[in-house]
Amino acid sequence: MALWQKVENGAIVDTSASATSSSKEKTNNNLDKEDFLNLLVSQMKYQDPLQPQSNTEYVSQLATFTQVEATENMAHTAESLEAGGLIGKTVIMRPTNSVTGETSDVVGVVDYMMKEGSNIYLAINGSLYNLDDLYTVADSEYMDAVVIADDFESTIAQMPDADHVSLADEETFKQIRKQYDSLTDYQKEFIANNSKDSLDKFLAAETALNALIALRDMIANGGNTSGENENGENDATEENGTEATTPTE
Repeated sequence: MALWQKVENGAIVDTSASATSSSKEKTNNNLDKEDFLNLLVSQMKYQDPLQPQSNTEYVSQLATFTQVEATENMAHTAESLEAGGLIGKTVIMRPTNSVTGETSDVVGVVDYMMKEGSNIYLAINGSLYNLDDLYTVADSEYMDAVVIADDFESTIAQMPDADHVSLADEETFKQIRKQYDSLTDYQKEFIANNSKDSLDKFLAAETALNALIALRDMIANGGNTSGENENGENDATEENGTEATTPTE
């Protein structure tokens, strides 16, 4: 013991290293194995001497705690492995705004992962997102379909609808139809599910345009546009505009 000791309020203060170390407060609020052992010792120390707990019960409590601790460690390790496996992949995060409570989707490639305490974060587009906000992992086929659907919507937005389409739009609509037919079934289904309004607009305008094209071709080919029958006679009116009658024998 030191020759000189610090005195506070008339009592000697132990300033030894062991006392200083034991008086430090834990910065982690979670109970660990050491905390459990301290509680177990206190329980044994202050138990009722007339009705002491059996050693078997203490061992059982320790085994239960050890099992829970091992399970938590395994779960945390699995999360770390999962986060590490996401590096370089395209993911969709769905974080919740802490003020409004609304959720929003963030799409991007995971650049790296970072651990902070018990939390794991993914770096996406220069920002960190909690692994708990992971919504889905997007494969290349899905991302291709997203890009194609966005391009399809942008293209159709610039095209006239069924009431305003004209023959001048024929070549453009043919190109759109050719590109649409070249898509995979998955990409077509994605457009049908996620860009339905644009697809409906295109199909309606295409139908109206096809009717105009058919009428133009029929006129250009000298087709039957006045309702004449095979003999060149008008089934509805005479050439002078009077109503035609069916001849009788």
